[in-house]
Amino acid sequence: MAEILPVNQFRNRKRYSERENFIQVRSKKISNGYKSDIKQYQEYCTITAQSEGLESMLDYLYVSIVDQRVKKNTWEKRLSAVKRYLAVTYDVDFGGEQEVLKQVSYIRSLYDDEENKALIRVKGKQRVDKDDLMALIDTLPIREKAICLVNLVTASRPSEMVAIKIHDFDFDDNSVSIYMKKQKSWFDKRLNQLTVKSVKDYKAKYNLKETDYLVGRVYKNGKYESTKISTEAYRKFLTRTIGLTAYNLRKTQVSSMHEKGADLITITKQTGHTSTQTLSEHYLNVSDKTVDKFL
Repeated sequence: MAEILPVNQFRNRKRYSERENFIQVRSKKISNGYKSDIKQYQEYCTITAQSEGLESMLDYLYVSIVDQRVKKNTWEKRLSAVKRYLAVTYDVDFGGEQEVLKQVSYIRSLYDDEENKALIRVKGKQRVDKDDLMALIDTLPIREKAICLVNLVTASRPSEMVAIKIHDFDFDDNSVSIYMKKQKSWFDKRLNQLTVKSVKDYKAKYNLKETDYLVGRVYKNGKYESTKISTEAYRKFLTRTIGLTAYNLRKTQVSSMHEKGADLITITKQTGHTSTQTLSEHYLNVSDKTVDKFL
């Protein structure tokens, strides 16, 4: 006679199986951020007639520095992407590849050489004069003005901007709740009255619903579509609209707040940085205007 399982035992087995399948799929997931770097590695293997694997990975990393002259942060991203690709696609266990990791370390040490010093220099997006920027934004159509003001005032990243929905705004409290993808948490950011009014005007003109995306997409005929556009599409939108990137706006806002006397803790409350050290090193060390005040 076939075994008859109690209902709870059957449900448990079913859930165990579903969990195992989920873990199996998630363990093979490759971040979208790696896809471009993986594609470049695949193309390199094709061009050089090499098989994908540890030897071609080492060769690619070496050539990236010696011939292609890539910056160190770009190289590190390539390394992470290719390692993930080989681990998922070919079941490479880098924990057992100590000799390979040692060779990676030697290749990385090329960045310590004097002739490669330019490759470790990091120069991020520059800030712009906020008064000039505000004057430019003020001339924009309602939708573009609202989006640019929200991006500027909240100092948000592209991934955060494309995810904002109308119901995330609290107009009475002059704030907007933004999901910080990098920190995987929600963060409330302050808005000024100009930004609140601009978003309200935009919402009214396009008859936006609470569940609609702030950015969304607008076609040439003026029809709005509530959709989460890609960060690349958003980058193109900003470049086309004001000739800047979200990081230009982010750095501009951080520098402006600092020049007005805000301390680092206050600035992190608006930007969502978890480290004042990161904020200081990557956003305030290029502000010549702050230095000029004390010369």
